[in-house]
Amino acid sequence: MDFQDLLRDARLGEGAAFAELWARHAGRVAAFVRSRGAVEVEEITSDVFAAAFSGIGRFEGDETGFTALLLTIARRRVVDEQRQRARRVPVAPWQAEDDARSVPSVEDDVLARAGADDLATHLDRLTPDQREVVTLRLLTDLSLEQTARVMGKRVGTVKSLQRRALDALRRSLADDPDGPASPFDSSPHDSKATS
Repeated sequence: MDFQDLLRDARLGEGAAFAELWARHAGRVAAFVRSRGAVEVEEITSDVFAAAFSGIGRFEGDETGFTALLLTIARRRVVDEQRQRARRVPVAPWQAEDDARSVPSVEDDVLARAGADDLATHLDRLTPDQREVVTLRLLTDLSLEQTARVMGKRVGTVKSLQRRALDALRRSLADDPDGPASPFDSSPHDSKATS
């Protein structure tokens, strides 16, 4: 269904339109929230859509604008969660290996965590702004303009942050002899890196 038709139906309160908007965008929002280090990914993702849906009557724009709106709300919710976490008393997290009721196999655990842990290790070596640009541009597929809007920065600044981030990731991956081949082998001036 065309986005403008979905938007019209959502403004009329059609549940199917809200469900379709969720289906199209929830994965991207959750990935962004997770990449920013949020603990309550599902809760924040739901909160983002609740906020966006409550103001759907005021939204004007296309689907990419709606995506940028969702990610802007998500960014604010993650910052809120991080502030709340910083004020809380630390609690020891539940560890599956300490719980005799559920014991996953070592092989399953290693396979499930290898790719994400490796990527997280390399992303952790970036500055927070560089990590956010990489997340928004490459993992959520936003344009430079949308990324700049979400981050509250100029397009030129986003380009510069992206170029430095990709260079740092290339170096990090090249220095890791056991890691996978770099997904950033193409030129930093290819269409994705500069569009």
